[in-house]
Order: sequence, then C-alpha cells, then structure tokens
Amino acid sequence: MPNLNVHIYVDADSCPVQEEIIDVCAQYNLHPYFIATVNHYSREKAEAGWMFVDDGSQSVDMYILNQVGEGDVVITQDLSLAVLLTSKGVYVLTPRGKLVRENDADNIMNQKFIRQQTMKQRKKWKGPSAFTAQDREKFRSVFQKLLSEHEGF
Repeated sequence: MPNLNVHIYVDADSCPVQEEIIDVCAQYNLHPYFIATVNHYSREKAEAGWMFVDDGSQSVDMYILNQVGEGDVVITQDLSLAVLLTSKGVYVLTPRGKLVRENDADNIMNQKFIRQQTMKQRKKWKGPSAFTAQDREKFRSVFQKLLSEHEGF
C-alpha cells in the first residue's frame, strides 16, 4: 500500500511529460497535483483537478514551495526552484529524468549566473536541445524507480 503522506507536485505550465506522470502515478495509486498559471486554464484540466494560480512569474513556484513537505516529489524544469526544494528534503525530478540532489545547488546557481552574465552582454546562449522520445522514456524510468525505492512504496 502506498505511503499516503507522499505528494507529487508538478510545475505544469510547460511540462512535456504530463501523460507519463499520470500513468506512473496510477501504478502506485497516487494522485499528482498539477499546478499551473491561469493562462493555462481549460475546462478539461480543471475537471481533472488541476490547481490554477495567478499569472505571475513565480506564482507556481511559490505555491509549490509553500505546499511541499519532506519526502514529497516535485517535477519541474525550474532548477532554481529545485535548489530551494532539495534543501527541504524534497525529491526533485526534471522532465528529462534528472534527479536533482542538494549537492547540485552550487553548480546550478553558477550556471545560472554565467547564463545571466552572458545575456547581459547580449551574447547568445544556447538553449536546451529538443525534447526527444528518449528523454520521455528516461523520465518514466527514473520516476518509476524513484517511487519504487521511496520509503513506504
């Protein structure tokens, strides 16, 4: 029986693995909480239980940050949010299947600083590569492993 105290929060505004999250959570009888800004509202999403917050640049992040507890799982592409969450004992997984650890914080923040400095100098910064089927499968695999190894599962 799953540990009912574990919650799965999804930073859903631009999450490319929503179906995978639903499928994997169903295997463990868990209900993921999809959090998005109101400009992503649709009747179907609302009926599926999505939570919608104000359309502010950090609204979803703040909502998740204020709701999570130690041992919860958050799926997000926002590595700055990930740094804050891992320090609270939260498991953070990116849609590409990278499990972010607390000791990744220095590297994440250094990369963010370099990117900001480059952009200030009006130099181009290479963005992420296109999301692939391999990324999708890696996410599914790592998410399943995380849940299966999580205490109480």
